[in-house]
Amino acid sequence: MKKIAFIVQRYGEEVNGGAEYYCRLMAERLAGTYEVDVLTSCALEYVVWANWYPAETTTLHGVRVHRFATQFERQVKQASRVEHKLKKWSRPEQWQGLGRLKMWARALVGKSIRRYSRLWSMYQGPYTPDLIAYLKRNHHQYDALIFITYLYYPTTAGLNIAPKKSIFIPTAHDEVPIYLPVFRPVFQKPRAILFLTPAEQRFVHQLFHNETIYNDVVGVGIEPANAVADKSVKDILGTSADYLLYIGRIDTAKGCDMLFANFIRYKDANPSELKLVLVGQAFMPIPEHPDVLAVGFVDEPTKATLLKGAKALIMPSPYESLSMVTLESFAAGIPVIANADCAVLRDHIDSSKAGFLFHNYTDFAEAVDLVIQQDSSVMAANAQAYVRQYYTWNNVLATFTKAVDYVSS
Repeated sequence: MKKIAFIVQRYGEEVNGGAEYYCRLMAERLAGTYEVDVLTSCALEYVVWANWYPAETTTLHGVRVHRFATQFERQVKQASRVEHKLKKWSRPEQWQGLGRLKMWARALVGKSIRRYSRLWSMYQGPYTPDLIAYLKRNHHQYDALIFITYLYYPTTAGLNIAPKKSIFIPTAHDEVPIYLPVFRPVFQKPRAILFLTPAEQRFVHQLFHNETIYNDVVGVGIEPANAVADKSVKDILGTSADYLLYIGRIDTAKGCDMLFANFIRYKDANPSELKLVLVGQAFMPIPEHPDVLAVGFVDEPTKATLLKGAKALIMPSPYESLSMVTLESFAAGIPVIANADCAVLRDHIDSSKAGFLFHNYTDFAEAVDLVIQQDSSVMAANAQAYVRQYYTWNNVLATFTKAVDYVSS
């Protein structure tokens, strides 16, 4: 049996994050096929990377998890200063010059960018030098190293250790950090790259021109939730009114400020009992409004119960590399109202014919009217057919196994 290791910034049942949840699903599903380790930090949340879990090796659902302490918490001010330096040194005018002067300038710029890139990654965190030291000592025991998410220190530092046996799952999307020079070498380094969607694949190839590296679209297996909560939706929410549902991190980066503004404006123009239900941890103020109900971080049966009872899932995020919650909604036969500015969400909606896209408030209001008033049975069938066609575990595992065989050959 081959032995593989996932390297990810956070890991655990208590962790709230799309890439982290994806990693846990993959690790647990593959535990019967491979000997699976996970190398991760002790952090529960990503805001400061404070150590929460003990620095130890444990087993979770058949997966051996090695946790390493963060040496210091996220250094926001230092990262901002270094980011300014990176942008300054990356300006094209720094590369002007003639003859030997030009060569000297190029060398100086290159050294500065490499130095500031290392500092930025450390300050961005989670800074886990013991994890990197473990990889240096033990990478020989693994047939493949799988790095999930491009943005954080365990990936930017870890990919240097054994790139020929490394698989990179970048979960990349069009956001400010990906344009920093820190990531140009990162996306050129691994032997194989697995993307979550064709939209992510197109974006990365256009930005980094790394099509010659072995790559494929792996996706994720999605199954309808079997377990539901002991309580009814009415018991959970305290109301039997129709509701729209948001699941995920409640954050401006996820478009939640726009969601709140659109929903409250809609309710002002269309008085009714309709609610907006929020599932997830809040990283921004939630409006005090009688029709905005925040239930916090819930277990999977409760989430499944709320999803099955929703009129629609709302996905306001402009930045997604997969959006598992969209696919989970489709699997449950629930339509999705999604931000048209996100290429991944746009692909899901256009391909499935199982939801609506909005560019502005007018589109949002029209979509809400339609999901409330019309029969959604056709969209429900479309949604479930889309998941069956593209997001089954058989296809995912075959693609993943092919990549592992490639890097371990």
